[in-house]
Amino acid sequence: MPLDQPKEGTKKRRVIQILDSPDGKKKYKNEEGFIPTSRDYPGKALAFDYENKLIEDFLQSRMNSDTYIWKCAEASVSRLDAYILLTGGELSDDVIDAFVIRLCNKIETTDSYDRKIHVTRPWLAQAFLEGNLEMVAKRMKENVSQQKFLECERILIPIVSSGHWHLVELVREETKFYHYSSINSPIYTADAVKFINKFMSFIESNWGLGKLEHHGLVSVAVPQQGPTLDCGIFMIEFINSIVEKRLITISKGDCAKYRARFCAALLYARDSPFL
Repeated sequence: MPLDQPKEGTKKRRVIQILDSPDGKKKYKNEEGFIPTSRDYPGKALAFDYENKLIEDFLQSRMNSDTYIWKCAEASVSRLDAYILLTGGELSDDVIDAFVIRLCNKIETTDSYDRKIHVTRPWLAQAFLEGNLEMVAKRMKENVSQQKFLECERILIPIVSSGHWHLVELVREETKFYHYSSINSPIYTADAVKFINKFMSFIESNWGLGKLEHHGLVSVAVPQQGPTLDCGIFMIEFINSIVEKRLITISKGDCAKYRARFCAALLYARDSPFL
């Protein structure tokens, strides 16, 4: 199916931010199918020229939830989701999924990445937290096989709970989980603990590995997002920093740049999803 053809299914309706003037003022509009009236966006001055050209062309089209700007065999990102990504809104599951799929492809195909680091897709933790046992078994088979669990040194697991994206990292040699959250809250720590307990219980019950050693949870001090919708951007950068083995240095002021560049990357790769 060509990328610009409608998806099957019901259109989603949501509140989105519309850039309605050159100075970047925003208003909220509960609709889709609009063409942005401004070609400005928060990260424009921070992106490269070729990225801005891709985005400016994109902003001349209608923002629908039933047309793709990026697609592979397993996932897709709509024009509306890409617009929300670009303009500072909450990242959808599909956008996070696209990031994970592209990163996993790089890890598997590029020598500069450590293949003993594995990143799961966002649906895995969601199945555990929802307690859907049938879906848990399916997602584990797709994301973390027994062989993958035993071979990898680090497993990074995105979590979305209570409307917030955060990250759990399993470091097998240390028998520890590390928790990365751009909002420090006992709510998200509790969600991470709930997931970890269910995840380890599944492994003990289904893989014949015997009683596993207790794995503690360590909350990592990371930069905080403040009163924004940037938790998904922070989590993506936490993952990038771990995979690339560098310090986590993201700040609130970086998010517009990351949003523009990731949006441009998806637009650039629309015909070849892993470019």
